[in-house]
Amino acid sequence: MALYIFQFGLLQPIASVVNSQWPVAVFTIGLLFIMLLNNKFIIKDYVMLFLAIFSTYFMINALVYKESSFIILPVFIEFLFKSFSGFLIGSLDTDGEFLYEAFLKVALLNFLVIGLHPSVSFLDSMNYMRFGYAMAPSVIMFLFAFFDKKEHKLLWLLATITSFLLTVAYGSRGALVVFFVLGLFVFLFSKRIPLSSKLTIMALGILIVILVIRYDLIVKTIDYVYYDLGVKTYALIKFRKMFTRGFWEASSGRDKIYKRLWSHIVQKPTVGNGIGFAQKVSGFTSHNLFLQVLLESGLIGLLLWSCIWVYSIKKYKNMAIQKENGFYKITTLLISVSLGRLLFSSDIWLRPEYWFTLSMLINFEPKQQNIQESLSYNN
Repeated sequence: MALYIFQFGLLQPIASVVNSQWPVAVFTIGLLFIMLLNNKFIIKDYVMLFLAIFSTYFMINALVYKESSFIILPVFIEFLFKSFSGFLIGSLDTDGEFLYEAFLKVALLNFLVIGLHPSVSFLDSMNYMRFGYAMAPSVIMFLFAFFDKKEHKLLWLLATITSFLLTVAYGSRGALVVFFVLGLFVFLFSKRIPLSSKLTIMALGILIVILVIRYDLIVKTIDYVYYDLGVKTYALIKFRKMFTRGFWEASSGRDKIYKRLWSHIVQKPTVGNGIGFAQKVSGFTSHNLFLQVLLESGLIGLLLWSCIWVYSIKKYKNMAIQKENGFYKITTLLISVSLGRLLFSSDIWLRPEYWFTLSMLINFEPKQQNIQESLSYNN
């Protein structure tokens, strides 16, 4: 499971050398085969149910929106081979603490592999977006380890800071949204942080934001790194543009995409315009999870997806209030990575980590002992 999530970073040196993402596809197929072999080709009922539901949904779209079938069918094929593979592997039963340790080990390997990106030529084809999203899970795991591990705290802190700075300097702005989502979910759901501490953190956060804005600290820091230290990256240029000219000015055309898609949403607000409509009218994906749902399936689709999300949040809250720290932390990481990407880029049908997370949440069943403990905790 850890190899599946980190494969997009681990395999980039090979993908860069051959100038293709085929190594990732082959590796995914290999992981799927091993998973099915270990489980004697037994697939859980809810996995088959979801496959049937979404296959039927795609088929109905292809029949109703015939003029868009040239987009719908390729999206469906990519969904099966790319995203549904995550749904399958996310359905695996495993021990939460074992999963946590596996993620930490692979996160370290991932950092060692792609951390060379700024200084070696064979990783040139790894663009800033791919690098940022590939490095973000390592940053989060190192941060968890800093708080969890009693030994080597300084090393975990250095790893956290180094990987974070690399993400800021050489990754995309979307990768920073991952960290914002992480902080939001920990702040809202963590039972280990007292309410008084949360209020203190909130107050300090507001104070820091005020000081940063008042003294223009972010732009000054970016200028120092870019001009004085000579770290002249595209990511820093976009960050500076965002803080000096405004978010939409540095949105890489997202504002125009959003406006155009919204005009189509209001024309068919109830049932939407069908899968792949954004690609059809603009040549791009929706670059926003909620806009995509409204565009493709309207308010009806948003209602149905909201039911799935509410059910998933309920499972996530169960992890937070029970002694399932391994599952809780890994799921928090996965939610952060999934939402961080889908809020400003990509496509819900084509993000394997989103479907992996969804499947992991659906599959989670707390132990009976933990259920009793959580009830005692609430009482």
